Amino acid sequence: MSSLSKYLLRQTLIPLLIFILVLAAIVWLTQSLQMLDLVVNRHQSAGTFFLVTLYIFPSLLTVIIPFATFCATLYALHRLSIDSELVILWSAGVSIWAIARPILLVAAGAALITLILNLYLMPAGYRAMKDMVYEIRADLATSLIRDGSFTNPSKGLTVYNRETLKTGELRGLLVHVNKESEDPTTYLAEKGQFMNTSEGPRLIMEKGSIQQLSTDGKLSLLFFDEYILDLAPYSESTKAILRDLSERYLHELFRPDMKKAWVRKNINRLYAEGHNRLVSPLYNFSLVMIALCAIIKAGFSRHGYSLRITLALALGLMVRLTGFGLQSLASQSPIMAIYMYVFPLAVIAICTMLLRDQTSPKPWSNRKTVIAAQGH
Repeated sequence: MSSLSKYLLRQTLIPLLIFILVLAAIVWLTQSLQMLDLVVNRHQSAGTFFLVTLYIFPSLLTVIIPFATFCATLYALHRLSIDSELVILWSAGVSIWAIARPILLVAAGAALITLILNLYLMPAGYRAMKDMVYEIRADLATSLIRDGSFTNPSKGLTVYNRETLKTGELRGLLVHVNKESEDPTTYLAEKGQFMNTSEGPRLIMEKGSIQQLSTDGKLSLLFFDEYILDLAPYSESTKAILRDLSERYLHELFRPDMKKAWVRKNINRLYAEGHNRLVSPLYNFSLVMIALCAIIKAGFSRHGYSLRITLALALGLMVRLTGFGLQSLASQSPIMAIYMYVFPLAVIAICTMLLRDQTSPKPWSNRKTVIAAQGH
């Protein structure tokens, strides 16, 4: 690799990393707020909160990296232009593709990272996050233990606990069960203890009573020294986890289990998601080519590049949103999946044709323009 290519590579990579960090931080903050309520209400630690939100990073990067690469290319080329470095390069006979080559190399690296994220890291992260959230919600011990207040961790279950000792022992328990198929029942106990078993969570209560009100209005009372209440019906751990689109690996999208009713109903959405995983890395090249055309194709401008950059950003956003729209259409009509590949490739081809014949653009080759640019 020549010194020029290394220099252009460095000028693009540094802003790319900055854009990724800034955009990822902004998006991460907005997404993490959705998890904050869950973690706080379930009395989880700050470490659990950051771990849960960390799992969504791969999915954020799949969207952020193409836009960050696009913005970094625009920034790098704009900086080279206003510093008259591109003028000097063209006056020295450097072609467009010699300048574009290291930038396209950055786009290729971004596309490879996006592909790895799409195929492996994103579904793995989403699975780990959903499993952790699932365990948090299924952990009745953390949702039930709120000293001095009534809680409703699940439909038909109300719990009150006066205090919790350091040993984990509960004091002053009241548990009210109100199932549709059974008579309302209230359990009172001096103390109790949670226990997780292979059959599910259990609440062991000692020295208490059971009060049950029948449908005819009669109240029955039973005292006990020890009673074990089965909490498995109120725990989400007894329910099967249904993997969402973002949690499935590529082979699970293209070759799902057709025996499941949900899969048969959403088969087109599964295929569309699979095609999107494969095609989205191409947008790294599409957006970079738009940036190259915006800055290099039109040549030097003494009036600045604000309008070009604004138009390029608008066009890049429109291109990416069109890609999302094609995915939505493909989830309804599988034939539209073809256009998911055709569209970004067409954008690349059009931009390539615009740049193909410009080995030394006229606006840069004129000596007066070169002098004006250097003076600028």
